[in-house]
Amino acid sequence: MLAYLYDCRQSIPRKDLAAFLWSGNLQAAGANMRSTLLRLATATSESSRPLISSVAANLALNFDALQCDLDSIETAAGVAKLGALADAVAKNFLPTYGNGSGAAAVWVRDVRARFTRELRAEFFETMKQPSWSQHRGELKRVAMILLDRDQTDDEVRIALGEKITSYIQVIGEMRDPNSSYPAEDWIPITADNQMPRIALLPPETLEDSERAGSVANAVIEDLTISLCIDRSVSVVAPYTAEQIRSSNDKAGLLRQHNVVYALDTKRTDDSLFAQLIFMPRDEIVWATRVQLDSAAITEHRNAIATAIQHSIIERVGAFHNIVSDFSCKPQAYFAYLEGVQCLSRLNLQNVRRARKHFRQALEHERGFAAALAGIARTLTMEWVLTARGDADLLQQAEKMAAEAIRDDDQFAGGFKEIGVARLYRGNIDGSLEALSNAEDLSPHYADVICSHADSLTHGANPKVALEKVATALDLNPLAPDYYYWTAAGASYFLGQYAETLAYLDRMRDPGPASRLAAASWAMLGDLAKAKAYRQRALRDNPDFDLEAWLAMIPIKEKWQTEHYREGLLKAGF
Repeated sequence: MLAYLYDCRQSIPRKDLAAFLWSGNLQAAGANMRSTLLRLATATSESSRPLISSVAANLALNFDALQCDLDSIETAAGVAKLGALADAVAKNFLPTYGNGSGAAAVWVRDVRARFTRELRAEFFETMKQPSWSQHRGELKRVAMILLDRDQTDDEVRIALGEKITSYIQVIGEMRDPNSSYPAEDWIPITADNQMPRIALLPPETLEDSERAGSVANAVIEDLTISLCIDRSVSVVAPYTAEQIRSSNDKAGLLRQHNVVYALDTKRTDDSLFAQLIFMPRDEIVWATRVQLDSAAITEHRNAIATAIQHSIIERVGAFHNIVSDFSCKPQAYFAYLEGVQCLSRLNLQNVRRARKHFRQALEHERGFAAALAGIARTLTMEWVLTARGDADLLQQAEKMAAEAIRDDDQFAGGFKEIGVARLYRGNIDGSLEALSNAEDLSPHYADVICSHADSLTHGANPKVALEKVATALDLNPLAPDYYYWTAAGASYFLGQYAETLAYLDRMRDPGPASRLAAASWAMLGDLAKAKAYRQRALRDNPDFDLEAWLAMIPIKEKWQTEHYREGLLKAGF
């Protein structure tokens, strides 16, 4: 109400204001208005004057009684006004409002559109000034914000590419002539004729970057600009990208920002690591590492950004059919991501909750390979967590994974899950074959690499398994618990018991791995701690039978079985 009165700059009939705020319930609008004004007066009773004055049947804002953050737009001039408008557009006017067809929602959208128009006008007005080149940084920021709002604004795109930054290359001109994608498929649009949106997440804050003297952020800025100039994708503005980085809710992120791809980056002492995530399936589809240890790298920033851009557009081209499918049936992907998020913690309740979400995804799209593979994953996880040797769970898991492969034989997740199901059914060679196929299809898919590592451990190759888990953790540093459990299992069979326990300590919920922890403490000679973990394991599974469990675990070499038996017997199982 205060914002609307501020924007109108005049008194408004009380009845009209009530109808504006509660247009969906006009009968209650008058009572709601009286209640709101009373509560506002009570909440601001210490103010020297009321925020709203009432004259006859009209209401008006007392501008002298308050300040508004939008005042800076009115009082600023020149580049200061450009910056104030850019902040207003980037931060989104009343961000929690604006959805729906009510009068207030329509007004919020109109104000946002007005600020965008004013920002665009101020942008071109600044570009006309003789001193415009002194403000390149702010002009770049504004151009990216405007292209985030309207990806078809070629005037802004040309100004950014040819004048502000001198980026004149167009990806279509640089495309690999040997590319397997036909020309008409090169610009991958979604079903509603919108270019897929990508968020480039910088590796560190601007302050950290300046303090460290890093050029990593500069490379990402170059890449952001070059992708903005290109028309194959729509780039999320930097302010929004920072918000996305701080969010763990992938499904909510998709809904709010319509982000289909995220380029996640992290910086080490001498390199920049980047991975492209296809958000609807939470799948890493490409990754690279760029060395930053050369003093001359600042001269090659553009070349590095261009190389990364080539790879991104190539992968976007490969996925454009799935992007179109996502835009047609987003609810299926939202449900799938809810299921994936449930699996970040390994307990029976979360596994079954995830299965429910995957089944909901199939209700929206029957042949959804990722959801079928997700159900298979929950069935094998339940088999491991219950430790009862329920063969039917594994049979169902292999069946669901086979269906996923039939629906999409290029989806690595289907081969991953059939590989895991085969492993627990005792077909270790068949498991390794399927997981090798999965890794060939998606060499940067961390979940696939981790599952491959688990099968290698069971196949008597724990050293190679541990190397693969390290690769998976590098690709997915915020890894789910089973990555650490897999690493711990490989470490145990290498006789590295302290390392085993260190990996288990990194699990959010180490309870399901209590048997392995007990065996490790026993092999280290600390029987008191081994007993504590044994009791924890038996509390979760009081019917645990050591010999039955060892007979059920698929292990290729007898020495591995004896090694595990020794630790569990010493722990008192």
